[in-house]
Amino acid sequence: MCQKIMCFFVFGLLLPPVKGNSQKIWTLDNCIAYALEHNLTQETQNYDAIISKERWRQSKRDMLPTINVSYPSYNVSFGRTLDPVTNSFVETRFVSGISGGLSSSITLFESFKKWHTLTYQKLIYKSSQYDVQQAQYDLVFKIMDLFNQVVFHEGALKIVKEQQVSNILQHKTISKKVDLQLLAKADLYDMEATVSADALAVLRAENTLKASKLALIQEMNLNVDTINIVQEITEDTPSFKNASFATDQLFRTSNDILPSLQISKLNVEQAKKRLAITKTALFPTIRLGAGLNTRYSVNLKDAFGTTIPFKDQIKNNQSKYYGLSFSFPVFNNGRIRSNIKISKIDLEKAQIQLEIEEQHIYKIIQELLQKNEALIAEEQLNLKNVRAKEKAYNIAKKKYEKQLINLYELQLASSTYLAAKIEQIRLTVQIAIQKRTLNFYNGTFLLPTKGITN
Repeated sequence: MCQKIMCFFVFGLLLPPVKGNSQKIWTLDNCIAYALEHNLTQETQNYDAIISKERWRQSKRDMLPTINVSYPSYNVSFGRTLDPVTNSFVETRFVSGISGGLSSSITLFESFKKWHTLTYQKLIYKSSQYDVQQAQYDLVFKIMDLFNQVVFHEGALKIVKEQQVSNILQHKTISKKVDLQLLAKADLYDMEATVSADALAVLRAENTLKASKLALIQEMNLNVDTINIVQEITEDTPSFKNASFATDQLFRTSNDILPSLQISKLNVEQAKKRLAITKTALFPTIRLGAGLNTRYSVNLKDAFGTTIPFKDQIKNNQSKYYGLSFSFPVFNNGRIRSNIKISKIDLEKAQIQLEIEEQHIYKIIQELLQKNEALIAEEQLNLKNVRAKEKAYNIAKKKYEKQLINLYELQLASSTYLAAKIEQIRLTVQIAIQKRTLNFYNGTFLLPTKGITN
């Protein structure tokens, strides 16, 4: 008994490891959360936001004065050298000594250029945050579309397999009837062709499903070979009875929350600030500066020929200064005026781009609501069609058993029933996408915040 247990244990150790995530059941929210956490493109977008934040912080620090320290220098010269102490040339090894200093400066007036720059960098940082949010939503809708494609292809594969099983059973029945000489062999040959076609249809459906799963896995950046998903059961999207009112209502709501619109609005504000920054070049600039320098040299001696001590030289050789500098632009080849004109044009362009984005969003909402109503009506009608085709197929089977119709008519009824069921799956998937999209424009769509680690 112990030997058997040991064999099973060793055999278990020799088995290759199984990738755990491929065995998990993934919901749509799980897929979205994982993609948001592991998608590399999304990660680079986050870095852009961090860079913009640091530039905004630096614009705050630019308001402070600058302080510079000149490093102490120690120079030794050989040959004919000018002695700065005696102001005469000497031909010997000469040590000029150590010198250093401290200086500081601050801009007192620059037509509020730094304030405008500070606000401008803050607007860029806010815009980068909306860029991150927009990238997140773009990724979410891509994952949602790929996920629903997997749902559709899984449903289609299930229906095709059910059809294959039904036809195989039908083939067995016909084969027995042919053996009993109740049916002609032509029906058996037709059924064999149908079974072969079913096998090809199943193979194609399986390959399509594998391709859709692979696309989802790659977009999620998930390190597995396949994925098992489950679709959450959700309520149907309500139909909008008044499309015009619903469009205006959704647009007013989305106008305050959509990242793309907020980016366009911030682009207008940034253009205004760039114009203000450009105009500051027309006004004078006043700067205040101060500094302290000193030096030490072994060649500096007293009346007795003794080198003056380091402490005394540092104190006696100090030189201090402070002062104001004033600069005013007089003529710059018209460059300042030209830059102002360009900035004004950029502002007008940003305002037009905002209007274009607003019109684009409004049109999207109109099309979304129209498609929403059409899908709901189509799904309800197709559901009735599926039930009718199912009844027609069941009746056709009974008629075929009683030899009231031929095999071709039976297969035709089966094909139309199969197409109606697949169409119902497509409509159901489309309605699920529509609901999420409506929630996005209505401000009720929340990003999943907790993913599954790999």
